[in-house]
Amino acid sequence: ALREYEDEDEEDEAARQKRLELQEKQEEEWRQKQDTSRAVMLEMLGDRPTADVQAPENVLFVCKLNPLTNDEDLELIFARFDSDAKADIIRDPDSGVSLQYAFVEFTSNEACNEAYLKMNNALVDDRRIKVDFSQSVAHVWDRYNKKYRMGDRSGMDRGFVDGGRGNVRG
Repeated sequence: ALREYEDEDEEDEAARQKRLELQEKQEEEWRQKQDTSRAVMLEMLGDRPTADVQAPENVLFVCKLNPLTNDEDLELIFARFDSDAKADIIRDPDSGVSLQYAFVEFTSNEACNEAYLKMNNALVDDRRIKVDFSQSVAHVWDRYNKKYRMGDRSGMDRGFVDGGRGNVRG
C-alpha cells in the first residue's frame, strides 16, 4: 500500500510540473501578444516608424542631472567605460535650457551594461543621477523621418495613398 501511495505522489508531482510548465508557456505567449499589440498601437499613433523597431541596447537613459551639466562633462564621465561614448543632453527647444536628462550611446553593449551597473545613483555635479537602459526609439524615428522628408519612401508606409500631399485619389 505504501508503494502505491508513492507511485501516486510521483504521478501527481509529474502532472503538477507539466501544468506549471504549460501555464508558464501560456503566460509568456500572452506577454508577447501584449507587447506586439502595444507596438502596433504606437505605430498607429505615429510614435514608432514600424511595430518591429526595437530600442537600441547600447544606449543609457540618464536622469536627475544638474542643469549645469553639459554634454562634454557627461561624455568625460562615461568615457571610463567607452572612450567613444556620446552623450546627448535633452534641452528645451525654445530656451535651450537642460531638461535634466540625457541619452548616452556606447559602441558596445558590454560597455553599456558596465556603465549601467556602476553609474546608477552615482554623484555627478552634486546630483545623484539615475541610469537605466533606454526605451526610446527617437534616433531610429529621426532617421526614418529624415529619409521620408528627403523623398525616400522605399519600404515606408505612412498610411498615405498620396505620400502625405492631401490628395486622396493618389
